[in-house]
Amino acid sequence: MRGARPLSDVTLNHEAIHTAQMKEMLYVFFYMWYFIEWVIRLFMGGDAYRNISFEKEAYDNQKDMYYLTKRERFNFLNYY
Repeated sequence: MRGARPLSDVTLNHEAIHTAQMKEMLYVFFYMWYFIEWVIRLFMGGDAYRNISFEKEAYDNQKDMYYLTKRERFNFLNYY
């Protein structure tokens, strides 16, 4: 694709964190939880997307390139 820029290491790490979350929730449950939490957070005020526990974990740790080597399973629950 002409003009496309490569993804940064930070963006790739952010998405890798989401991939780890998806795997531990068997993919389908990740998407179900994500949607339900987003709907709930719509009514709580603030930025519903940025307040989703999966996003909080990914944004908080996206610059730590070693995060996935030390991440505990289901760590997104600490951000709920």
